[in-house]
Amino acid sequence: MNKGIVLLAILSVPFPFVLAGCARSPAGLTSGTQLIVTMQMNGPVNPNYHYFFIIRNAADPNGENGPIPAVHVPYGGNGFATGLHGSPGCFTDFVEWGQNQPFVNASGYTLYHVLDGMNGDPSQNAFIPRGQPVATYPPNGGNTLQFTLDISQIAPVISQGDPDPNNGNPPRYLQINMITTTTTPVNTAADDPYKITDAFGNQSNENSPTFNEYLTIDVSQPRMYSSTDPAGIPETANDTFNTDGKYDPGVDMVYWSVQVVTQ
Repeated sequence: MNKGIVLLAILSVPFPFVLAGCARSPAGLTSGTQLIVTMQMNGPVNPNYHYFFIIRNAADPNGENGPIPAVHVPYGGNGFATGLHGSPGCFTDFVEWGQNQPFVNASGYTLYHVLDGMNGDPSQNAFIPRGQPVATYPPNGGNTLQFTLDISQIAPVISQGDPDPNNGNPPRYLQINMITTTTTPVNTAADDPYKITDAFGNQSNENSPTFNEYLTIDVSQPRMYSSTDPAGIPETANDTFNTDGKYDPGVDMVYWSVQVVTQ
């Protein structure tokens, strides 16, 4: 099932071209700080499924709120994510890969912005497509997704009334999560028995201490954050969540990383 995202405006139109196996957006989008995002599944990624890298750009060093998977009705109102401490302001941007989304770029990767940014409410399912990451790498039938996102691409839309939590400065602290799911239910009042989900941490049991865990990262200096980092959130194989115990290796995340690159 597909989510009925409300597409409000296209703020940037992608112009992809292929270069050595990856697609790149036009020059001039770079800020000097980029995130190289990698997620690896236990089986081949499925273009009919949904793979999300979710960001909260809130100038919040303590991670007071952040994105977590929505695994029960009403599924966060959007079919995939909600906030640990309420939906308003729980995330501001996300990249989705897959062919079963409202706005599909040639690369399969699309960047979306939450309407009104930190003043917005993702449960309203109102997102603005903003093109694609500056570099994208196709899975080519494999189990890995990778792309490069420039920090400038998640800037608040001041002209449309977004608040700027960073007061004109580049972001430093971001809350992030990666969520994979087979479906993003449109009818969010009804249980979807086919929805299988994974995210940061152990999703096999709702009592797991890492079931609803997101990560706060500092993008002001180079660093690699990953599921194998002792200070990070470990990733476990065979830990997907489904109300009936169903399993699909195509959404079973076994490794993730976010490399902060500064220039």
